[in-house]
Amino acid sequence: MTASMNLVVRTLDVLRALNKQTHCSLRDLHQATGIPKPTVHRLLNTLKNEGYIRSDVVKGVYSLTEKVRLLSDGYTEHDLVVELGAPVLLRTTRQTGLPFAIGVADRSRMVVRYSSMPYSPIAPEHTTIGNSHHMARSAMGLAFLAFCSAAEQERLLHWLSLESTESAWRSAERVLRADIALVRKRGFALRRPDPKHTSATLAVPIRHQGRTLGVLSLTTFPSLLNGAAITDFTELLIRTSKEIGVAVDQHQQNI
Repeated sequence: MTASMNLVVRTLDVLRALNKQTHCSLRDLHQATGIPKPTVHRLLNTLKNEGYIRSDVVKGVYSLTEKVRLLSDGYTEHDLVVELGAPVLLRTTRQTGLPFAIGVADRSRMVVRYSSMPYSPIAPEHTTIGNSHHMARSAMGLAFLAFCSAAEQERLLHWLSLESTESAWRSAERVLRADIALVRKRGFALRRPDPKHTSATLAVPIRHQGRTLGVLSLTTFPSLLNGAAITDFTELLIRTSKEIGVAVDQHQQNI
């Protein structure tokens, strides 16, 4: 590791230590990080000059400032669920051979952010990463609408209403709300093949602490998503979704 890289790592160690405790002395940070006190002192001065920490000269302690929030503004819960969910999906695909994907909400669309299709022998496509699906006409979208919060659901429905005339939306809304109720009752959303899609998709929500962070789906040949297989695949999706939720929980406890 080069000297510059080592300096970056040590700076991050100091920030992590400060993040775990409201106020830290130089000695506290030395003990928490194992970094020599003179080096800790230099790093603290740099971080203070850049506005990321403040110091109390009388008490001899340091604490983070609001500016550290800028370091995480570009990293969302969507990024987190994809980062932690990807290895879970990859492992499950290697165990079962089934192709999975994680989708996140983006206004009136669901965008596929990760796909394990390249590792599946029965995937109908090479990958679906980057695919954008309509919220009201896809299994991913219906699964998200059915299990997101009431406030978020109404906000999404409002965006959908802007895509059509008022009279057309009144009719479409009744059908859509009935579809949402059915998905919530069954616990999964299912998209059958249509002229644009020869595959079929089964989808369930990825939830954490009562919130829906995204959607987990299985897209494959229609002949595989029939009868009792739907129940078996749904149970697998739910188990995998819960595993992702646990990974998110453990991550948040460790930061």
